[in-house]
Amino acid sequence: MLAMSGTFKRLGIFPYLVLGLSLMVLGMLAMNHAVDNWWPFDVARLDLVRATALDQVDPAALMDAANFDIVFAFLCAVIVAATGIALPLVYYLNWRFGHKVPHFLVIVRQSMWIGFWVSFCLYLQMNRMLGIAVALLAAAVLILFEFIVQVRTKASRVSV
Repeated sequence: MLAMSGTFKRLGIFPYLVLGLSLMVLGMLAMNHAVDNWWPFDVARLDLVRATALDQVDPAALMDAANFDIVFAFLCAVIVAATGIALPLVYYLNWRFGHKVPHFLVIVRQSMWIGFWVSFCLYLQMNRMLGIAVALLAAAVLILFEFIVQVRTKASRVSV
């Protein structure tokens, strides 16, 4: 097991690039499928399509008429794609600014926080409620969660 860990560390950023590219492609394919093959609105609310073209509908009415399952699937695909894009970047930032590169799952978790943040901001933009302050506040909360998880991990290593 130790030899496997050493081999994995010698590969550097390459496994993160491969996994990140794979997740990005998978997320993009899922988004493409959701956009091309599923109708996100209830058929009885086709009046909203015309009202949207005439710029006479508010975003809350559109989101109320949307099929939440399809919107949720789309946002999950965005999480997967954004996680894949962020994976090599998070590895590089941890390698550059950290004392040592953290465990693989820590890098994946940090990349997933970025994916959740992108998806949350996208959902807020769908509702036309996204602003710079809201995006920064959501990022600060997720950074705080990661900080708390890292402090808890370090504390559990010290007490053992």
